[in-house]
Amino acid sequence: MRRLQCGGVVWIDLEKPNREEVMELGKLFPFHPLNLEDCLSRTQLTKLERHEDHIFLVVRFPVKCGDLSCSPSQISFFLGNDYLVTIHDGSIAAMKEVFDSCETLTKQNQKVTWDGVGSLFYTIISKIVDSLFPVMEMMMDRIEELEDRIFSEQHDALFEVANLRRSVSDLRRIISPFRKVVADISIAVSEVTGDDLKVYFDDVKDRVERIWELSETCKELVEIFKDTDFTLYQRRMNRALVILTVIFTITIPATIVGTFYGMNIPMPGSAVELTEGLPTFLGPWTTFIFVLLFSLLPAALMFAYFKRIGWI
Repeated sequence: MRRLQCGGVVWIDLEKPNREEVMELGKLFPFHPLNLEDCLSRTQLTKLERHEDHIFLVVRFPVKCGDLSCSPSQISFFLGNDYLVTIHDGSIAAMKEVFDSCETLTKQNQKVTWDGVGSLFYTIISKIVDSLFPVMEMMMDRIEELEDRIFSEQHDALFEVANLRRSVSDLRRIISPFRKVVADISIAVSEVTGDDLKVYFDDVKDRVERIWELSETCKELVEIFKDTDFTLYQRRMNRALVILTVIFTITIPATIVGTFYGMNIPMPGSAVELTEGLPTFLGPWTTFIFVLLFSLLPAALMFAYFKRIGWI
């Protein structure tokens, strides 16, 4: 537990707390036990609760979007008239950045940039929202790389499309609840602290909306790439089937002719007596040459036809 007196505000920050540390807050502040239990839950959904003298807020933000999915981090806020309590797992760098900045200014006896709990809370939320833009940029970079792989004949991008689609879906699922509750935060903060921060939280809302629009763009691009990859895959499969069909069709005449005459026609190098009774005006292999021509001529005609219609 870290405690800091910052600009007339008592800020208590718990990073990766155990149950005893969280429940200890119930002895220091009028927090409801159910809210303290929510802070310990790893799957708690984003929500905002108003109490008589404080508000309780649980929000989730994406902290890492890897190749398979986006992992969220949960932060719980207890905001009163002159105190702020934050509970989190330490994975959001913006939280540590604001706390360390406030701690440094306090040690140097310098004035902080906020003058109340509402202003401090806004600074934290603003920093966290700003940290989402690099996540979106990384997502856009992955989409650009995916585009190059999709239109490359040497690579199959099926799994990359599926993984990126899952990452975008996770990102939107994490951001969507906070997007819905951010409009009510300024009202709740104003009711508890008396500070009019509507303009500031409207700016946060605008940034969240821009992030949401970027996620919409990512979603649309991934869906387009999914359809494109499927179309190109079908095209490559059809091309392979066309080539196999052409090869099979061209060999049909030789197969048919060979079936009828292959056992009765002397091949080059056969004994002379095997040619008795067969035409020999082109030599001992006259019949073989005619059968070969009967096999190659239809194949050549089919080859020319397939080339004319664009199959070859």
